[in-house]
Amino acid sequence: MTTQLSQLKWGRVVVTALVVFVASFLLTFFIVTVYASILAFQARGAPDIAMITAFADQYAPWLGPISLILFTFLGAQYITRRVDNAVAFHGIALGLLVSLLNIVLDGLSLSTLAVTILIVAAGWIGSMLRAKNN
Repeated sequence: MTTQLSQLKWGRVVVTALVVFVASFLLTFFIVTVYASILAFQARGAPDIAMITAFADQYAPWLGPISLILFTFLGAQYITRRVDNAVAFHGIALGLLVSLLNIVLDGLSLSTLAVTILIVAAGWIGSMLRAKNN
């Protein structure tokens, strides 16, 4: 186990985990901003803040985890493009780091645990699919 952990490119894994988390946040922010812009165009002025808040409260709680899973999958494929050994561990390590960030910022709950499992699985699957294609 220690030889495989030492084979990980930790710098790439940590940077990609941070990029995945920031990209997930930015995507959610972008979607809410587009909705606010559409409301502003329809109103021909300032949009209704209550409608924007209701939209964000309704859709952000599931947009965030879905985008985290998606970007973890893509990040795992990116990490493993130049890796010769311990391919699966790179994806799992990425999934664990993204999950750890999610737990720290979101708190530990049953839904966070389910998202954590899906994030780690997305990292593993993404790395294995990339390895299979090479």
